[in-house]
Amino acid sequence: MRTGIGCFFRGESSIISTKKGNQNLCQRRAILWSMIKELWHSFPRLLEQKINALLEEAEPTPAKAFQLYKTCQHEGLWNESFEKFSDRLESFFAIARSERRKSHMDQLLNRPMSMAVYEGFHLNFRSGLVNSHSVMNIVSWAHNLMRLGHKTDSAVISTDVLSRTLHYITHPPFFEKAENIDFDDFCAAWRKTVFSLFGKKHDAEFNAIVNELRWLNTQLKSEEQAIKKTGIVPTIYLTQTEIDWTEAVEKAVSLNREIPKFPLSRGPEKQRLIDLVRTISLYKIVQTSQHPEFREQRDKIRATILDRCASLLRECAR
Repeated sequence: MRTGIGCFFRGESSIISTKKGNQNLCQRRAILWSMIKELWHSFPRLLEQKINALLEEAEPTPAKAFQLYKTCQHEGLWNESFEKFSDRLESFFAIARSERRKSHMDQLLNRPMSMAVYEGFHLNFRSGLVNSHSVMNIVSWAHNLMRLGHKTDSAVISTDVLSRTLHYITHPPFFEKAENIDFDDFCAAWRKTVFSLFGKKHDAEFNAIVNELRWLNTQLKSEEQAIKKTGIVPTIYLTQTEIDWTEAVEKAVSLNREIPKFPLSRGPEKQRLIDLVRTISLYKIVQTSQHPEFREQRDKIRATILDRCASLLRECAR
């Protein structure tokens, strides 16, 4: 009898454990799809930002480097070899573009340069070499998000097609834009790539994806215009408990430590905190998941958490 009862309760326990496991799986899937939808909604703007950010870490092409060398020689700013000048250039462009200043290069030359000469140090996709690894990260990100967001495995979103598209953008012909790339520029380059590879074979699939993405882009522009028109910068009011938790999350993620749970049992009620909790839940999933696509996204989700924490702490009214 005891054995029977023991088996019965073990069986019940197993059923309950299975139900809980299924519930957790469903919750994880719901969080994942919520994140995918959020990223898909912002895809056109995120893609623009990612492409233009490639210039943040660009280095001058050999031709551009030699041009700068000859200019500095002509202006009496440099009188040593091109090899030494190239080393100085490498040091200068190793500084993040947003932090780069004229004074940094002045210190590497014989004397300070004029602003007219310094303007020649500005790089675009025609005069700069971008990091190939960073380009492939964008290709992988865009491919996976298109595949999941639009629910398609069409040849027009293959990594080969997207890689060729980004190569066209980052190595522009003379008649194409070389910086400040917007989503329409990407679509134009993408269309040219698809046509050169397939002709009109995949026109229907391509147009369906582009039309949806252009509609999303229109929605994003409308939201941005509304903010500009009202002049209102969104602000969030946080309690001290919420501020302390956000700071603790930021520190934990920065140091790769365990992320603290939200302190209130009912969970957050403010939308931006709800979004942060969802992102944290997704991060915990990809930390333990063996799925290769999840592993690839781990660092990006971590960066998203840090960015959201920083924004909350910067914009909250205390």
